Amino acid sequence: MAEARRQQEAGQTKPGPGSDAQGLLVSDRQRILDRLVIAFIEQLSLLDELDELRRSPPEDPRKQALTADFAGPPPYSALRVDAVRDEHEAVKQRLQRLMATERALETLKAGQVEEQRRASEAIRLAEDKLTRTKGQEEVEKGRQTLEMATLRRQLAEANLANIGLSQNRSALEMKGLKTFSTEIEHLLARVLPEQRLSKDELEQQQALLRKELSRLNSEVDAVVAANTRRAAERERLVKVVARADSTAQEARQLQLVEAKLETERIQLMTLTWLQILVQGTSDAWAQRYVGLQSEDAATRQAVITGLSQARAELASRKQIFEELQQAARAEVRDQELRVDVGTSDATSAAYQAELLATMKERLLAYQRVERISSRLQQQLERWLDDFGFQGKSAGSEDWKLVALQLAQTMKGIWNFEMFAVEDSTLIDGKTVTVSYGVTIGKSIGALLLFLIGYWLFALLARRLQRLMVTRFKVDEQVAIVVRRWAMIALGLVLLVFILNLARIPLTAFAFMGGALAIGIGFGTQTIIKNVISGIIILFERKIRVGDIIALGGMTGRVVAVDLRASTVRGFDGVEAVVPNSSFLENQVVNWTYSDTRRRREIRIGIAYGSPVREAAEIIIGCAEDHGQVLKKPPPEVYFEDFGDSALLMVLVYWGELANDSRRIDSDLRFAIEKRLGAAGIAMPFPQRDVHLATSQPLAVRLAPAGESGGSAA
Repeated sequence: MAEARRQQEAGQTKPGPGSDAQGLLVSDRQRILDRLVIAFIEQLSLLDELDELRRSPPEDPRKQALTADFAGPPPYSALRVDAVRDEHEAVKQRLQRLMATERALETLKAGQVEEQRRASEAIRLAEDKLTRTKGQEEVEKGRQTLEMATLRRQLAEANLANIGLSQNRSALEMKGLKTFSTEIEHLLARVLPEQRLSKDELEQQQALLRKELSRLNSEVDAVVAANTRRAAERERLVKVVARADSTAQEARQLQLVEAKLETERIQLMTLTWLQILVQGTSDAWAQRYVGLQSEDAATRQAVITGLSQARAELASRKQIFEELQQAARAEVRDQELRVDVGTSDATSAAYQAELLATMKERLLAYQRVERISSRLQQQLERWLDDFGFQGKSAGSEDWKLVALQLAQTMKGIWNFEMFAVEDSTLIDGKTVTVSYGVTIGKSIGALLLFLIGYWLFALLARRLQRLMVTRFKVDEQVAIVVRRWAMIALGLVLLVFILNLARIPLTAFAFMGGALAIGIGFGTQTIIKNVISGIIILFERKIRVGDIIALGGMTGRVVAVDLRASTVRGFDGVEAVVPNSSFLENQVVNWTYSDTRRRREIRIGIAYGSPVREAAEIIIGCAEDHGQVLKKPPPEVYFEDFGDSALLMVLVYWGELANDSRRIDSDLRFAIEKRLGAAGIAMPFPQRDVHLATSQPLAVRLAPAGESGGSAA
């Protein structure tokens, strides 16, 4: 370092060179010497720090103070335990910073190694060039180049040495901090179960919080007063700017006042949030006191629930804080860019600077809330951990805490009393009144029991229906009716039994009697009418499953007959749900009520002059040969009428309704057409005779163009 200082001083007193290149070279040399001196000074400082760390680590005094606080027997002060936790948190943060420093030093070290390599290479090149140089001036220039490369290598070596010393210092400090952190962890593991919060300590904390709350109230009053004055100033500026002779400076003043009003509004909002946070902190301290003083499991569980709910509310609010803080930070960055760009107008520059200052006040207000909320969140997580539950970290909720909160919530919902009913009983001539509370738990339990019982009864009823049909040969529709009525009766009995079992008196539903009567009278009259109609249909058996009916322009097969409505499937596959009352109030055609046979007719026209008897025998033969035409009654052919163009014959036959009648008619028409054609019997198309009167000549007249479509007749 002494040699570097000597060269530095010699360079400062050396007269300036004649050429610009020489001056630049000397200036570069002087700068390297200055940096080299600074590097050697830093190296001496690092060596002193290393010696100091080796002799006496800085953690020793703090460790001794912490150990002295907990040297006595338990219980230990919760406030002192909190101080140890704060110290442990500070140590962890210091370790994180040291690790970040280690990574940065490694990056710098790689750069300095590369710089040293380039300097060494430059020295070799300068030495080679100097050995080949012969002129005096060139030799002097080569020596200066070699000296510069040598200085750069010395600087790189000094920087590398400083980086190594810094790494050694960081490693030594990290080692001491890790040891200190481990000792603090052992100390906390010993004292945490024995910590107690005394009444005096609680009062001390509450007094501090009340003082903080009073200070916040004073700040609120000051901001409100300033806001009132600012609002009056804004009203004045609005009137000024509204005049025709207003200036741009007055407009900027108005904008600045509005920005300050917005800042004061944000300050009022953040102060309100701080008041809420301080009050929440006071409540949390009170709950912590109760939890540490009580050994009752239910009490501690209630404390845990309260603290966890406070933490959840704080977490939801903190997200809002962070979003608003990010928006305020973005506004500050944008305004800083405007200020950096600058302007030639001094007034405009002052306006932009003042606007930046008021935006920074908004950011400071949000940051203040963020610091207080982070501190409260840290305390809540610590206290929940003290009571046996880990706090919320990395966005995941501890499952025990979630289960506890869910259990508490479900218990409260289960025991919530919807209403109370008084049941009066006459005992020995005295009226005894007992009050029953109807809770959500009782109602849910009764409902579950009813559903389970109804499901079991439904299984038994279906079994009974199968036995009635298979063993006792009861008609299936009658068995369905019996099953449904049995389910209604069993459901009523089951309902009364479960209400008595759950100690829910029937008088609990007495208050709903009037409303139920009105509802039954007006709202359910259509349903009851359809249900009664369904019962009548099931017992009369005028309409059964499988019947083909025609109702209201729809024809189809009945596929289901229920209590309220029946289902009819049309021949096109479309199903219609028909209310049962429609079968009793309207005319219904049941094609399969007593007989499934139906008569069908096919009309055929034959040409005049054809053998009618032969044609009738051919048509009857076609019907007799078809397998789906019934033999009894046999098919018949009737000579129906003399038509305009043909002799009309009618084939009448009988067939089962279950068969496709349209397919049978089509088959018969194909066969009749083929056999009549083979027999030479024609089936004529419509004919017309036109007669002309020839006793008189036809009249001919000429018409002008435009009449009769422009033609002449």
